[in-house]
Amino acid sequence: MANFSCVSTNATYPHILYTTVYSVVLVIGLPCNAVSLWIFFRRLGLQSTPSIYMTNLAISDLLFVISLPLRIFYFATGWWPFGDILCMIPGTLFSVNIYSSSFFIGLISLDRLFAVIYPLRSRNIRTPYFAKLACGFVWVIIFTISIPIALNHKANKDSCNVTRCFEAYSNESWKNGFIIFCLLTAIGILVPFLLIAMSTIGVLKTIKSKSIGMEAFDKQKMVCMFLMNLLMYAICFVPFHIICILYSLNKLGFLHNNYTRAQIIGLCLASSNSCLDPLIYYFTTDAFWKKKSEQMDLASTQSKLPTVSLLKCELSV
Repeated sequence: MANFSCVSTNATYPHILYTTVYSVVLVIGLPCNAVSLWIFFRRLGLQSTPSIYMTNLAISDLLFVISLPLRIFYFATGWWPFGDILCMIPGTLFSVNIYSSSFFIGLISLDRLFAVIYPLRSRNIRTPYFAKLACGFVWVIIFTISIPIALNHKANKDSCNVTRCFEAYSNESWKNGFIIFCLLTAIGILVPFLLIAMSTIGVLKTIKSKSIGMEAFDKQKMVCMFLMNLLMYAICFVPFHIICILYSLNKLGFLHNNYTRAQIIGLCLASSNSCLDPLIYYFTTDAFWKKKSEQMDLASTQSKLPTVSLLKCELSV
């Protein structure tokens, strides 16, 4: 009876749920983001700022998705035979995906804001060069914060001397992780969220109050794109971070409520963001609007109103 508590935990509810969710995300996210990358490289050629931002977003999603087999193996078997490095990589890529996605979605929203409200004045900064520079800056930030994240995601042994990964962290790891997590929440979630919220409000007000040369169909596409960005935060990012902060405070002894189940659900929702990002691509890039793109190009060449024509071209990419 002494060893009863040390039976393998791979059949527990959290492990079964994680295995199922990660498998679904892998099956959906891998082909969707791979096809998206193919479209961005082969059809758009990275010639527009949105395509550059979305290419980097798809790369971030793919990095996370290709690390999922390691997570699936662990939660399906209940043990970790691969050592520290391979434990650190998927744990780090999850955080890299969350925060890089947050920044890139924020850049997409800001780009659309400039295209709608300041189509002429923003031409000098809405260039492929500036977009690549902004993406490079984001990756430098992400690489910098990934170092302490990786060091805090090593494999460890539980009380039964079973090697674990992604769980069974020590009190010291929880303390360090909580500090890192709070800083990442402030920089990587709150700042982009405020940017997206302000961009959404600005664009919706402009579309509603002014005639900006957009057809009703195109206005709906624009509104849907911003609503998808906000929905991404509402489903994937914000709940996960609130729950994780509460869960960490419980682990550190500051709160006595048990947030384990909420933390499991929050983690699964956060992992699903790589499946939802292709919807942002659909509402943002004209690679998915062939018919509308052709109509807008024709209108831009025939229009006698240069400003309106330019705005249509700006919005089509």
